[in-house]
Amino acid sequence: MENKNIRVAQLSCEYTSNPLGINNLKPLFSWSIHHSERNQKQSAYQIIVASSLENAKKNIGDMWDSKEVNTDQSTVKYQGKLLESKKTYYWIVRVWDKDRNMSPYSEISSFEVGLLYPEDWQGLWIGKPGKGSPLFRKEFKIDKEIKRARVYVSGLGYCEIRLNGEKVGDRVLDPGWTDYDEVVLYSTYDVTSLLRKGSNAVGVMLGNGRFCPPDEVVNKNPYKLKKYHNYPIFILEIYIEFDDDSLVSIISDSNWKTKDGPIIFNDIYDGEIYDARLEEEGWDVALYDDSAWEFAQEVVSPQGKMKSQATFPFIKVDKILPPKELTSPTPGTYIYDFGQNFSGWVRLKVSGPRGTQVKLRYSELLNEDRSLNTNPNQGAEATDIYILKGQGEEIYEPRFTYHGFRYVEVTGFPGIPSLETLEGCFVHSEVKSTGSLFTSCSLVNKIHENIRWGQLSNLMSIPTDCPQRDERMGWLGDAQLVSEETIYNFQMIGFFKKWLVDIKKSQKEDGSVPDLVPPYWDFYPADPAWGTACISIPWDLYLYYGDREILEENYSMMERWVEFLHSQSKDGILELGKYGDWCPPWHIISVETPISLVSTWFYYRDTLLQSKIAKILGNVEDHDRFLKRAEEIKISFNKKFLGDKNFYGWTEDWYRTYLPSNASIGDKEITSKRLHRYLRSQTANILALYSEIVPDDKRKTIWRELIDDIVVVHGNHLNTGIIGTKYILDVLTENGEVDLAFKLVTQATYPSWGYMIREGATTLWERWESLAEEGMNSQNHIMLGTVDAWFYKYLVGIQVDPHFPGWRKIIIKPYPVKDLNFASASLETFRGLISSAWRKDVNSFFLQVSIPANSQAEVQLPKMGWKNIVIEEGGENIWQKGTLVSQKEGIDYAKENEDRIIIQIGSGDYQFKLKEE
Repeated sequence: MENKNIRVAQLSCEYTSNPLGINNLKPLFSWSIHHSERNQKQSAYQIIVASSLENAKKNIGDMWDSKEVNTDQSTVKYQGKLLESKKTYYWIVRVWDKDRNMSPYSEISSFEVGLLYPEDWQGLWIGKPGKGSPLFRKEFKIDKEIKRARVYVSGLGYCEIRLNGEKVGDRVLDPGWTDYDEVVLYSTYDVTSLLRKGSNAVGVMLGNGRFCPPDEVVNKNPYKLKKYHNYPIFILEIYIEFDDDSLVSIISDSNWKTKDGPIIFNDIYDGEIYDARLEEEGWDVALYDDSAWEFAQEVVSPQGKMKSQATFPFIKVDKILPPKELTSPTPGTYIYDFGQNFSGWVRLKVSGPRGTQVKLRYSELLNEDRSLNTNPNQGAEATDIYILKGQGEEIYEPRFTYHGFRYVEVTGFPGIPSLETLEGCFVHSEVKSTGSLFTSCSLVNKIHENIRWGQLSNLMSIPTDCPQRDERMGWLGDAQLVSEETIYNFQMIGFFKKWLVDIKKSQKEDGSVPDLVPPYWDFYPADPAWGTACISIPWDLYLYYGDREILEENYSMMERWVEFLHSQSKDGILELGKYGDWCPPWHIISVETPISLVSTWFYYRDTLLQSKIAKILGNVEDHDRFLKRAEEIKISFNKKFLGDKNFYGWTEDWYRTYLPSNASIGDKEITSKRLHRYLRSQTANILALYSEIVPDDKRKTIWRELIDDIVVVHGNHLNTGIIGTKYILDVLTENGEVDLAFKLVTQATYPSWGYMIREGATTLWERWESLAEEGMNSQNHIMLGTVDAWFYKYLVGIQVDPHFPGWRKIIIKPYPVKDLNFASASLETFRGLISSAWRKDVNSFFLQVSIPANSQAEVQLPKMGWKNIVIEEGGENIWQKGTLVSQKEGIDYAKENEDRIIIQIGSGDYQFKLKEE
């Protein structure tokens, strides 16, 4: 008997809703459970996969019927018949709760298989030699009723597909970036509604992207960009099924016609030049005279393996932003201020004489005279030029470039523009927003908002460092630092799984990986604090999504990386490194923290993490080997960087370089103390404390050293680069100094996140300093955004239990700092919604919690310094005089320690009130 109080929802295949064109023969299915009762979990499931919608409606699993499987697992790998290319499959699932009540079947979901094998591709790679953005077209006839039609296409670097005069899909800057010698991504589109009986036409417009940047751009780039080809190319197939089950394919070949298009220049850094006078009206519809066009050329296929991006978030226009202000610093020059730094471009509306050139220059800053300051762009021209055709109102937005900007300078405009002349298009990879956070502190809320804007601006098919200058690379260091932050805010598993493939493909035989992936710059080997991404990101995905397969798929890569670090070490110390604690206050390279200390710490951390992963995967031999090695590194770390001192970091052989060679022994002792005052390192002590490297007999003195440096020496300010900043708040909070951590977060004086906001930042900066001159001065970097994970994990208190990954068990452990009245956050997971919201007054502490079905939680209520505590849940006393006094549904047990009362709960909604009796 079905129980309508149970509902199965959020069906996903490969973590995607109804994906089109997957390449996995054994995809992962997942779902969440909604139950009206508390403390409910799944005891069994049944999945049905059908080859037709009709069979799915009849609950017939002709591809796979799992039958009833007794488990609480809600992520399951397909185990049915062999899937076929180009086929659509339908699936449903039902579950049984802990009381053996059965849910109705879910609504029908679907997934479609792409082109699994190289021979499935019928089209040929074609192109047109030359510069600019070529157009391609092909006409064809259809004389039957269409049942289903798909386009499979890859256009390198970028492509836009058009059918019968309409753009196919809403993606931009497609396909995503890869190392094209290793992987080439293709897209699948449902075009059933765009085709018609009779004459049809397909058009393709190509752009350069990363595949074939212009030579002048390659040569002026600071490290010379990798170039794969001299001009853009594409491969395409339109696959059509008719009502009578017959099939036909329209493919790319040398019979296609081509000519140069109106985009006469395009580059992701320098921008786009569009000459509307060169537009060909009707070029993408049937019955167009293309007799003057030339035939396309068949070209050699790219080296990379074709791979679907069906489960990878596409790049799209997310928001349309109106400008906030329009000024004119000089006659004929107009500056638009959008009030927000973001990635994308503007949409221009203009009317004027034929041949008029409107120039759009983008930047993040203004000069003091309110003119455009392009210093943050460095070598990127960041300029779009539109040449009018002179036919009424014309609307233009670029196709094959993007910019990072807040301000746009308009020159050459015919007449006087208005605020309505430009609209901002916010463009980024379409990762689903899963997290939200709000507190009683407006500064915290603003920091959180800035981080989200900055993070999205730097998700552009890879995790970039910045969107504005001639870089925009997939730096491993930036990404590994903020991986937790991104996972709390957005659904990142599809995005990161793709990027892990890129990292794996970039790994050399010696186990080294580059600093940035794809390796458009040849930066091998990676700094250990950067290369750690190849192990720390798989670990974060396992921890937060519970996908053991991620560890299995990447185990070899991780092991080879750890062995590479070992091969570069000597006596347990790793001198290899370039960046270390990058960008501390006043510096780019830290003078307080030796690079070798940071490198050796990551050598230790990665080795220890590899031992944990080996244990999870049942590899006992590797677990023992890496655990033993980690202990040896730990000993070496303490010997080298601590010794008989009471602080980490500065060592005798290191500071000797700062002393005059003729200094006496006494002078050296005095100078060493002086150097310690100037060169003491917060980061060194933070890293040692975070990883529990510190010997027990030195822990108190190391802790005092850190606190003294933060509070006394730096006046309640951090003095850390991007590495130390990631861990400083966690270390302070876990060691009883959460109020000090909050004070660091909410400082408004330099260096701090509040200082950035005080100076007008709407995203995070690259540096703690406010810089407008030449050099490293990006106004939109994300590497200091690690603080946002602390907001979720500690301030609000939503943490995953590492022993039960994928939110099977949740820890709710809020830290109600004295300068905050309330804090709340929610997180949409594949198991369902998790939320935590607390508020306090003089006499009471309130906590409201939601736990999804099939999960459990440990709620750790702070004692608030009170002695005789009473706890109510839903208005009923449950805790009094140190004892659980009520057996309410969902509350399993309770206990207390020195600081907290810990309550084990099942799924459901709870309202706790804690007060002093």
